[in-house]
Amino acid sequence: MKIFNTLLDAAEFAATLCRNWSFATADERYNAEGLLTLAEISDSEDPIDEDSFYVVSPAGAIGLCVDGEDIDWLFLSDNAPNEDLPLTYQASEQVKFCTGCGSPTIPGARFCGKCGISLQSR
Repeated sequence: MKIFNTLLDAAEFAATLCRNWSFATADERYNAEGLLTLAEISDSEDPIDEDSFYVVSPAGAIGLCVDGEDIDWLFLSDNAPNEDLPLTYQASEQVKFCTGCGSPTIPGARFCGKCGISLQSR
């Protein structure tokens, strides 16, 4: 999932993944133009605080993460109405590097794929 500081930025990205959305808690439907207009108005009239951010799912659903953990899904993608959306945000694990040769390692690997050194005790 990608994160964004404004609803407009999130909506612009989501519009590259999907063309229509349903509001999560009502029967309202939006096309890309309508969602972008709504997002621009929302950002100007009611911006989120600096600790909050928006997330966009792989199918284009848009959620608001107020506390950095729980996600309140606002707009559901019509491309994947049954998309399995997470309820909490988890940042991607950072790439780890081998202490022997400095190469990036594969998550969960026990040995470095380049130099063969054990990654378990490091």
